[in-house]
Amino acid sequence: MLRRYLDDFARMRPAARRYLQGSALMGAAQAVSWTLLVRWLDAIGYTKTQIGSIQSADSWGKTLIAIPAAFLLARRSARGVFVGSAVVAGCAYLVMPSLSSFRALYVCNFIAGLAMTVHYVAIAPFLFRHSGPEERAGLFGLAEAVRTMAAVVGAFAGGHIVGYLQETLGGEDVASGWVIRSAGFLSLFATIAYWRIEDHEPSMPAGRAILPVVREHRGLLARFAIPQFVIATGAGFCIPFLPLYFKDRFDFAPGDWGSLFSAGQVLMSLGFLMTPFALARLGFVRSIVAIEMSSIPFFLVLAFTGNVGWAVLAFLMRGALMNSTHPLLKNMMMQSTPAGAREVQTGINATLWGVGWVVGPIAAGRVLDATGDDYAVLMQTTAGLYVVAAVLSWLLLRPVEQTRVGGSARVRVAEEE
Repeated sequence: MLRRYLDDFARMRPAARRYLQGSALMGAAQAVSWTLLVRWLDAIGYTKTQIGSIQSADSWGKTLIAIPAAFLLARRSARGVFVGSAVVAGCAYLVMPSLSSFRALYVCNFIAGLAMTVHYVAIAPFLFRHSGPEERAGLFGLAEAVRTMAAVVGAFAGGHIVGYLQETLGGEDVASGWVIRSAGFLSLFATIAYWRIEDHEPSMPAGRAILPVVREHRGLLARFAIPQFVIATGAGFCIPFLPLYFKDRFDFAPGDWGSLFSAGQVLMSLGFLMTPFALARLGFVRSIVAIEMSSIPFFLVLAFTGNVGWAVLAFLMRGALMNSTHPLLKNMMMQSTPAGAREVQTGINATLWGVGWVVGPIAAGRVLDATGDDYAVLMQTTAGLYVVAAVLSWLLLRPVEQTRVGGSARVRVAEEE
C-alpha cells in the first residue's frame, strides 16, 4: 500500500500537492472549532436546543451558498476560491469567541459555514482536473486522509491545551475561546499554500452554457443527492452532540474528548487510504453500501452501553467506517458527471447535506431537552436513517456504475501487492 501511495505522490501535479498543504491547515482549523465549540457553548450557559440552533447555522450557510457557488465555480479557477474561503473562515473563527449573544454567534457560525462550503464545492472538480486516471483513486483518498490527519493534530492539541490553560485562565470557557481563536490563524496560514496553486482553466470552457448540461443530467444528479440527504440528516441528528454524549454519560474532560476525537481521525485516515483497494475488489457501489451497513452496529452500541470502553470502541469504528465512503463517492461522481455539471453535483450534495445538518441538530437538541438527555434516541434514529441511505445507494447508484463508470473504475492493485 505504501509503495502505491509513493508512486501516486510522485506522479501528482504541483497544484494538487499545494492543495494538500493548504487542506491540512484548513482541516486542523476546522477540527479545533468542531471539537471545542459545542463544549464552549455549553460552558457559557446555552441550552441544548440553543446549541443545536447555533450548530445548525453552519449548515444553513451550506444550504444557501452551495448551489450558487457551484455555478460560479464552474466559471472560475480554484485558486481564488480556496484563498477567499480560507480568509473568511479564519476571520470567523478569530471573532467567534469574542461574541456572547445568541444572534451574533449564530451569524458568525453561519459565515463560517458559507466559507467552508464554497471551499468544499471546489475540491472534487479541482482534484479531478489535476489528476490522471492512474493516480486519481489514490489522490481522492489521500486528500481526505491528509485533511483528517491534520484534524488529528488540531483536535488532540486543542483539547489538551484547553485542559492545560483552564486553570490558568479561570475556566474551560475562557481557555476554549482562546484555542478556537488559534483555529482562525491556522485557516489564514492556509492561504499561503493556496496562493501558489496554478489553476488557470475553469471547469466549464467559456462560451458553453451550464444550465442545459444540468437539465440534461438532472436524473443523474438526483441519484447521487438523495442518499446523501438521508445520511446528512442522520449524521446531523447525532454527530454534533457526541462531545456532550461523552461528557454527560462518561464525564469526559476536554483533554479526554480531544484525545478520543483525534484517535478517531487516525482510524478515519486509514479508512480513506484503504478505499482504492476496496474499490478494486468490490467496485464503487458495493464498497459504499458495505461500509455504510457495517457502521450500524456501532451506533447501537453507543446508544445502549454504559461501559466507557465499549463506547470508545464504537465511536472509533463508526467514524472510521462511515466517513471512508467520501472519497469513493466523490471519485464516482466526478467520473460519471460531465464537465459543467460536476460543480453543480457537489453543490447540490452540499446543499442537501446542509439541510440535513440544519434539521438534525435542531431536532436532536429539542429531543435531548425533552427527554432529559436521552442520547439513545439520537443514536437509534441515526442508525435507522443510515440503513435507509444504504438501500437507496444500492437502488439508485448501481445502475450509474454499470452504465457510466463500469470497469474503468477498477484500480491497479493486484500487480502492486
